[in-house]
Amino acid sequence: MAKSKDGASRKSDPKKNESAKVSGKKSGADSKDSSEKGKQPIKQDSTRETVESIVVAFVLAFLFRGFEAEAFVIPTGSMAPTLYGRHKESDCEQCGYHILIGASDEINDETGYFSSNKRIETAICPNCRFENDVRNAPVFKGDRILVNKFPYEFSDPQRWDVPVFKYPEKPTTNYIKRLVGLPNETLVIKRGNVYRIEEDRTRSVLRKPPSRQKAIQIPVSDNNFRPSALHEKGWPKRWAAVERLPDGATVSGKKDQLGLGPVAGWTEAAGTWDEDAAAGSFSIEKARAGESLKWLRYRHIVPTNDDWEAANDGPLRPSNREYFFDDAESMGPRPQLITDFCGYNTYTGGHGTTTDDAYWVADLTLTCDVEITEAGDQSEVVVELNEGVHCYRCRIDVSTGNAKLVSVNRYSGSGESEEVLAEAKSDLVGTGDWELRFANVDNRICLWVDDDLVEFGDAANYVEDESQTPSPQDEDLIPVGIAVRNAGAKVSNLLIERDIYYRASQISNEDADRFTWSGDDEHPEPYSLRRVLHDPAEWYELYSKRARGSNNTPEARFELGPDEFMMLGDNSPRSQDSRVWPNARGAKHRHAVPRSALVGRAFYIYWPHGVPFMNDGEGYTVNYHKEVTSGGIRKTEYPDFRVPFYPNFSRMHRIR
Repeated sequence: MAKSKDGASRKSDPKKNESAKVSGKKSGADSKDSSEKGKQPIKQDSTRETVESIVVAFVLAFLFRGFEAEAFVIPTGSMAPTLYGRHKESDCEQCGYHILIGASDEINDETGYFSSNKRIETAICPNCRFENDVRNAPVFKGDRILVNKFPYEFSDPQRWDVPVFKYPEKPTTNYIKRLVGLPNETLVIKRGNVYRIEEDRTRSVLRKPPSRQKAIQIPVSDNNFRPSALHEKGWPKRWAAVERLPDGATVSGKKDQLGLGPVAGWTEAAGTWDEDAAAGSFSIEKARAGESLKWLRYRHIVPTNDDWEAANDGPLRPSNREYFFDDAESMGPRPQLITDFCGYNTYTGGHGTTTDDAYWVADLTLTCDVEITEAGDQSEVVVELNEGVHCYRCRIDVSTGNAKLVSVNRYSGSGESEEVLAEAKSDLVGTGDWELRFANVDNRICLWVDDDLVEFGDAANYVEDESQTPSPQDEDLIPVGIAVRNAGAKVSNLLIERDIYYRASQISNEDADRFTWSGDDEHPEPYSLRRVLHDPAEWYELYSKRARGSNNTPEARFELGPDEFMMLGDNSPRSQDSRVWPNARGAKHRHAVPRSALVGRAFYIYWPHGVPFMNDGEGYTVNYHKEVTSGGIRKTEYPDFRVPFYPNFSRMHRIR
């Protein structure tokens, strides 16, 4: 089976996202761990296409497996969350969220055996940030995938494909990554996005097709799993009913130590939405909704380890001023910018924890269920996403289903105005239940109603204005909102996700006879950035002042020649991909993969891993890890394989 270096999920579908260096029965791929010129119509993959792909996949796999299809195993996490490598799974002790933790560090690359001094000990929940003991959590091998070698023999590789290819520095080793750069292109990675330099020297953001965009989102907050221990001690909830203060208005009275206070001009509002704390849902009656929008908004309030220790009556560390049960000088809980935090990478043990999430991620997606219980002639549902100076809303007329996409312009001291960008018909009409998904990703706005994409056309794409500051604003501390007008409604299953943030890592073309990182990705002091995430202006001042690259903005540039491609891992903070490959071979473009190195396109996860059952869900150990010692190979007490188990059907799917 093939291996690859490349995971996060929601409890309702705990195996939703995964990770992939690759090894195969006849070859293996190794990794640690993309739009086209001009405007193209947005298309959705049909059910027929998916079914046909699966049928063709299995025909190729079983009838022509030695020639046109091959099976591979993903050993590491460079392609998480698309493909999982060797990993652990556990439910968070505090909020119950299903967490996935990369565990490939536990295996020695040279011997292939377990290393006891690299055992994964604890992991940070990506939802509530509690540090969980996962030392004895079940560990699983990486995803087994099918790779179709047929497509690249008769057609050109497509951007955003997930190919297996021969690693240029070691052609006997297979890697698996996502294809983002095509022949003769010049690419720039900047502020998390990938851009192409056009002939007129302008830059075009490379947009993922909506179907792939949906498949590779990374969770930020799932309101179905809330840290009750924190909330019982007074820690504010992330979602709340709020109202905007009039310009210049302030809230009277002394701020409680744990009180959040106004955020970006919004303050909590009583008498509008009712919260069902047990269900994590909010409801409002039509009479209370009235003629003005009644808002629910998300505040990204992230507890630290010290906050958790305080909530659980543990010891305090006075050297850290971030916790909330402190003296009068404590700032208390504060909203902060959403970052490129990746729970799959955040653990103790292994090669050391990765807690360098210092970079603001503005490409967000809101998913929720909306039930309209009462409706009138002027009933309306509104969803909103902020991104720096940009603010986009979608207004849905409940009586007609008309969805109006608008850009919001805010003016200091004079309120705001709206510019209509496009209108389209949606299925949200009258009373009933719908799933809404609203995304601002890759400089494009998308709306799905019950998983059907609402077609806004080219008007949904926008171009960044270089004359406007790219810095985050105070509104990015409260970046997501949903509101109703003149309607009774219930909102539940609130989920916020983010896009992949590609870090602007790069090494010189002459560098390296071995893999290396250049400094600390985009910024030499990521921990300094983390300390000021609650202050967008201060964060950007530090980010731009100390950043590498032109115009004080960190960016990485890559040129490609004829028949050359560029590959990036979905797990950007931990991906040994084109950005940082060595160049002992002396290639003109050390980051390029020649067409001749392409093996095939990964298209199906046919066996993720077995799910143990019985014995409280842990099964019974039948095999233990082995370790190489000075006295030879010894069996450890660390379980390796457990029975009985059943197939993990939920993660057997087409790879996007």
